[in-house]
Amino acid sequence: MPPAMLAIIACYLAHLALEILPLYATPMAQFELFTPSMVVIGLYGVAMSVALWRKQPWARVWLVLTTVIAAFLLGRLLWRGVSIAQWPAVAAGILRIAVGAMLFLPSVRRWFAQRRA
Repeated sequence: MPPAMLAIIACYLAHLALEILPLYATPMAQFELFTPSMVVIGLYGVAMSVALWRKQPWARVWLVLTTVIAAFLLGRLLWRGVSIAQWPAVAAGILRIAVGAMLFLPSVRRWFAQRRA
């Protein structure tokens, strides 16, 4: 596994932590289904990380597509103005965009191409 792939998985998991953990300090955390919802989102992230680890091409495509959406949402957040309290959301968006960009590195592209060969 190329070191860039390990960096992608680490950044993706850090992105999830920065998206989920700060929400526990908001009033949304008081809702009954909040914790189960966050657990499902966390499990989704772990499943995507495992799919990347196992060289699943669909996982790479899916992450690139959802990264485009994340970039759009980060752009909207920045356009509206960001308060200092929203720094985890901005950091999560930046990490997500970094993950999407790193998926196109030559070593990562070869990593996924080996599966098809």
